[in-house]
Amino acid sequence: MIKQEHKNLVYYSFEIFEPFSPMSSTISTRLGGVSEGSFHSLNLALSVGDDQSAVITNRSRLYEAVGVESEAVAVAQLIQGTYIEVVTDHSQGNGAQAFVGTDGLVTNIQNRPLMILVADCAAVTLFDPKRSVIALAHGGWRGTVGKIMQKMVSTMNEAFGCDPADIFVGIGPSIGPCCYQVREDVINAFHTAFPQQAHHFFVPQEDDTVHLDMWTALRWQLQESGIRPNHIESADLCTACHLDEFYSYRAEHGKTGRFAGLVVLR
Repeated sequence: MIKQEHKNLVYYSFEIFEPFSPMSSTISTRLGGVSEGSFHSLNLALSVGDDQSAVITNRSRLYEAVGVESEAVAVAQLIQGTYIEVVTDHSQGNGAQAFVGTDGLVTNIQNRPLMILVADCAAVTLFDPKRSVIALAHGGWRGTVGKIMQKMVSTMNEAFGCDPADIFVGIGPSIGPCCYQVREDVINAFHTAFPQQAHHFFVPQEDDTVHLDMWTALRWQLQESGIRPNHIESADLCTACHLDEFYSYRAEHGKTGRFAGLVVLR
């Protein structure tokens, strides 16, 4: 990923999308906003207990930095599921009214930015340059068990005729295998969903605990969907290890803000 700055607001973009000028992708950080306390400083979520005016200011700063209009932004209101919304000219979701119960967004409309908010899960950006289609998916463990990446690729194909071989993907920062200790319920869910592959997604620890490697699980699911391995860029940045730049729900014990994945067709 490429680190960028605009008026003290720090954000990243995916290197894999650099050759494609019609689109831009952004992963925000927690730096450059006005929120205080546990939400310091660029919290973008209205639903975590932060001062609402601070969040609106933070969003405005991000939108200015990446050059999008606030009223055009489609925001997914996540529920750890697999529902994907195809955003059209008639869609009602915007910066003030999110798409409720949605963990994936896809569109081919220019200047209609898509945004999801995360704080340990991965914001996964997809782009088909041949069909000019962008998408964002919420890469949490429940969505991955529910095969959200396969569903997103299928939705792009069904709605817009995208060939998986043409799609490029950026996997944003998330809690890494270094820090993501999980219990039996998560382990069993993965083994039920992916009986032949699940053992590759877990890292046994010396203290007999088990950590989940979401980066490997997401990459495998994308490749299983037909995405070429060399079309995938993974940040491989652990949010829990980089609290100076990102929010981490787990490392900050649930009292924290959210950063964003944002993508737009110009």
